[in-house]
Amino acid sequence: MKKNYFLLSLTFLILTNCSSTKTLKFSQKADDVIRTESLREFLQENKKPKVVLRVNESSMNVTEGENNDYLFNAIENQLLPSGFVVRDRQLFNQIIGNDENNIDYQQLREKSDTDLIIELTKLDHQVLYETNKYYDKKNRERIVPSYAYQKYGASVEFKVVLINSNEFAGVYKFNYTPCVDGCIISKSLSELQRERKKKMQEDEKGYEGVERNELEIFIKNATQKLVTEMRD
Repeated sequence: MKKNYFLLSLTFLILTNCSSTKTLKFSQKADDVIRTESLREFLQENKKPKVVLRVNESSMNVTEGENNDYLFNAIENQLLPSGFVVRDRQLFNQIIGNDENNIDYQQLREKSDTDLIIELTKLDHQVLYETNKYYDKKNRERIVPSYAYQKYGASVEFKVVLINSNEFAGVYKFNYTPCVDGCIISKSLSELQRERKKKMQEDEKGYEGVERNELEIFIKNATQKLVTEMRD
C-alpha cells in the first residue's frame, strides 16, 4: 500500500513539473527603412497625394492559391484615413499593361492621375524564430540544452516611387516578431483545465483562425508605420 502511495505521489510530482507554466520571449527585430528627402518634401507640399498599391505576388512566401486580397484591402484602408487618395490598383495595372514595353512616367501620371506608387515587393509570413530559453512562473530565465522552441513571425517590404520624376523614393521593411510580450508554451494543470473548458465553449460558437488575424493586424500596423516614416 505504501508503495502505491509513493508511486502515485511520484506520478503527481512529475505531471506537475512537466505542466508548470513556461513563457517564451523573443526580442523585437528592428525595422529597416531607407527614405529620401525628396519624398518627404513632396508630401509636405501635397497634403492629399494620389497613390496606388501595386503587388508583386511572385515575391510572396504564401501558400499557392491563397487569397490575400484581405491584406491588400487592409493596406488601402489604412492609407485612406491617413490623407491619401487611393487609386484603383486593377485599373492602374491595365494602364501599365497597355504600355508595359515603353513606359513614359509623365504620361502614366496623366493617364492614371496618380502621384505615388507604393509597391508591396515582399511578404513573408513564415519567418522562423528559435530559442533554447524560456521563463518560468517567477520570470526566471531557463535554458534547455540541445532543444529549440520555434515560433513563426512575419515581414513585409514596400517600395515607393515618385511617378512624376520616375524617382526611387524609399524602401521600408517592417517585422513582426512573435512573443515579444511573452507566449505561454506550457501551463499548470488548473490553467489547462480552464483553457480546455473555454475552448469547448468557443467551439460551440465558432471562431476564426488566430494566424490570419495576427497577420492582418501586423499589416495594418506596418502600413501606419509606413505613412509615418514617409512623412517624418
